[in-house]
Amino acid sequence: MTSNSKFTIGSWPGRLRSFFRRNSAEIPPADSTSDAWILKTTAFSSFADFTSYYKTMEEAFKSQQQHQMKLLTGADTFTAPGYCFPCARQVNFMIDYLYSGDETVAGLKIPNWRERVICPHCGLNNRIRASVQFLEETLGCTPQSAIYISEQTTPLYQHLHAKYANLVGSEYLGDRVRFGAVDTVSGHRNESITKLSFADESFDFVLSFDVFEHIPEYHKALQECFRVLKPGGRLLFTVPFRMDSETNLCRATMNEEGKVTHLMEPEYHGDPINDAGCLCFYHFGWQLLDELKNCGFTSAAAHVYWSDTLGYLGQHQSMFCAVKAL
Repeated sequence: MTSNSKFTIGSWPGRLRSFFRRNSAEIPPADSTSDAWILKTTAFSSFADFTSYYKTMEEAFKSQQQHQMKLLTGADTFTAPGYCFPCARQVNFMIDYLYSGDETVAGLKIPNWRERVICPHCGLNNRIRASVQFLEETLGCTPQSAIYISEQTTPLYQHLHAKYANLVGSEYLGDRVRFGAVDTVSGHRNESITKLSFADESFDFVLSFDVFEHIPEYHKALQECFRVLKPGGRLLFTVPFRMDSETNLCRATMNEEGKVTHLMEPEYHGDPINDAGCLCFYHFGWQLLDELKNCGFTSAAAHVYWSDTLGYLGQHQSMFCAVKAL
């Protein structure tokens, strides 16, 4: 999950730009049909399914951790070779300790694998690259697909915008611009994911990456995503997720007057349009899948993945997909 540090995908300190210049040797293009570069995920629809699987995979998980430990050099910034699916090329992924917590193994600090392992060309991190690959390779998104993504100022939006003519992105701009309208200054569309301006059954895919945890009434957001999806449409998203918990963890609440009550130490995540960051209200557990089904989705699953060749490091990385019935 993201740390309480401010985070914006693709926003690199100057020292990281210098690092890329020093390590910019080109790696030859790769054969993207290689089986090693196909994303393999394991889908789980319940906590019981995951715990049963976990018991059979302890040796594999240990091997994954050993591989990751070998990458740690003691340097503040280091690289790992792999294949970047969005770029369709082999690269040296950049890894550092930005957004990492206090976790150590054998005396070595552990990177925040989820938010780092960044491609030096597209600027996308671990979970975003995996989500793009899952969208295109597994879910079968096509250039003609109608897509809504709940962001518009990020490298991910730029990557998708260049490929999909029917992509609509937005940011939450509050009440300074009416919802559904475009801010004439920034050029960004204003939408609230709890009250989208789109007509029913508008999109083949709805994409949302680390947004729902910032919404006190996230149930409304899930319902809106369901409403604007076409029959057979899919919601693909990521959230901070507690693999070892059946229930969601509520960190803060907000009443009707907008007053926030903190139930735990406040945690703020980076916001591309607000330097103050965005308060995290939830870390989700497996009950989230039931909540998706309660909204009307036919199926909902956590897709867990790991791949050293694709640069998808860190154990139990996950993305979520919910499907609307035909």
